[in-house]
Amino acid sequence: MIGSLNEKVVEKLLTYPPQAWCRAYFDTVCENYGVENNFTESVNKWILEPRGKPIIKMLEEIRIKVMNQLREREDEVRFWATEFSPKSMQLYNEYRKIAKKCKVHFNGDYGYEITEGLDRHTVSMTLKRCTCRQWDLNGIPCPHAIKAMMYKKLDPLSEMSWWYSKEAFLLTYKNKLQPVRGEKFWKVGPSQAMEPPELVKRPGRPKIKRVREKDEAIKRQGEWASSRKGRIMTCNNCREPSHNVKGCKKVK
Repeated sequence: MIGSLNEKVVEKLLTYPPQAWCRAYFDTVCENYGVENNFTESVNKWILEPRGKPIIKMLEEIRIKVMNQLREREDEVRFWATEFSPKSMQLYNEYRKIAKKCKVHFNGDYGYEITEGLDRHTVSMTLKRCTCRQWDLNGIPCPHAIKAMMYKKLDPLSEMSWWYSKEAFLLTYKNKLQPVRGEKFWKVGPSQAMEPPELVKRPGRPKIKRVREKDEAIKRQGEWASSRKGRIMTCNNCREPSHNVKGCKKVK
């Protein structure tokens, strides 16, 4: 499908190991089929203001932000309406709707054959696996597994991964950062004292934005701007190419 849009993209993609981008090769240990760099981007945006400050000021502001966030996230988890995270329950409910449209065939042992439209998958209740691999990858029973459990009059939520539970999330936010007094009360030994580096004024305005990759688009004023490399210069005076107004020989 990608090749029908751009063959060069496929050639570039195949230079990377499939374990890094293809769900068919993902392991089932993490129970998460997402593979992106959104977490790093989110952190960079979250600390955008503090990271431009001196190292100690930056770390102090990040510490306070983390301390407050741990408390806010824990309070949010305590008020969940269910024993599992809202996002996992949203996906689970969508799976249940799909499961109602599926048909089940049981072999009398532990194997189930689930028909979904023109597609068909097999579910093993002993291995807790489905050939669609959704249950294996994200730990949430897929529509086919839900249909098999409903056939056996079992509660599909009992097979939801523990990592989505309220208990797991509360353990994540259990350990808090302790408040500290002001900087003048810090006890720092001479051997641990941090001396500032010598100031060296560099030419030009200091950079604030991060350095972007060559093939990464730059967003300006709501529009995606591309590089000017390879463009032909046009004179605003005579409208002829390959020079600008300063080098124009025609009289204005």
